[in-house]
Amino acid sequence: MSFLLLSSLVAFSHEFSISDNNGNVVFPPVLDMDGEPLKIDEEYSIISIPFGGGSVYLANLGNTKCPNGVVQDSSGEFDNKTPVLFYTMKLGSHFVSENQDVSIKFSTSSSSTKSCVNETVWKVGYSIVGPTHSPPRFVITGGTLGFPGPNNIENWFKIEKYETGIPHSYKLRYCPSQYICPTCQFDCADVGLYENNGYARLALNNKPYPFGFSKVNKNDA
Repeated sequence: MSFLLLSSLVAFSHEFSISDNNGNVVFPPVLDMDGEPLKIDEEYSIISIPFGGGSVYLANLGNTKCPNGVVQDSSGEFDNKTPVLFYTMKLGSHFVSENQDVSIKFSTSSSSTKSCVNETVWKVGYSIVGPTHSPPRFVITGGTLGFPGPNNIENWFKIEKYETGIPHSYKLRYCPSQYICPTCQFDCADVGLYENNGYARLALNNKPYPFGFSKVNKNDA
C-alpha cells in the first residue's frame, strides 16, 4: 500500500484557530503535560488528569485470543501503562495538530505474543454486559490501519480540549469526519470510563473523562 500513515496524537479543540494564506483553518498543536507539541513518531502514555487515576493500558480480559481491553489503571500508582502511537491523514507534518481524525495504536512492543502485533489498533465495538443492561460501546483493539473509509470507520477518533483547571487536559471522542465515509451513519459520543468486571474500561458513554499525554522518552531531542 503506497499510502503512508504518519504517527501522531491529535486533538479537536474549541479554542481559537487561525487561517492560512489560502483561507484554510489551522488549529494549534496538541500539547503534552510538559506543554510541548506532540511529535510524530513518538510514544506517549495517556494518563488520568484527575488525582488518583493512572495510565491507559492494554489488558487481557480473557475473552479473546489477543489482549483487546483498553483500560485505565485505577490504582493511582501508575503500575500499568502501555505506550501508544498515533496515525493521521496529514502527510508531511512533524507535529500533531488539533481537529484531525486519528487512529490510536498501542506500541507493538506491548503485544504479549508475536501473532498479536497487528491487533493493537483501537476501535469502537459492542460488548454485552448482561441481559438487563444496554451494551455499551467499549473501546477495544482489533482495528485496521489504512486509508479511512467504510472498512475502518470504527477506529477514527478525535481529541478535544477539556477544561478541568489543569493545563493540557483533553477528552477523547468518537466522531469521524463525514468525508471518511459519506454514506456511513454513526452516533458521535465522548469516551468515558465504565466499570466492568473490576476494570475501568474506556467506553462511549457521553460522560467524558479527562486525559493528558506524557512523552515516554523525554530525553529525546
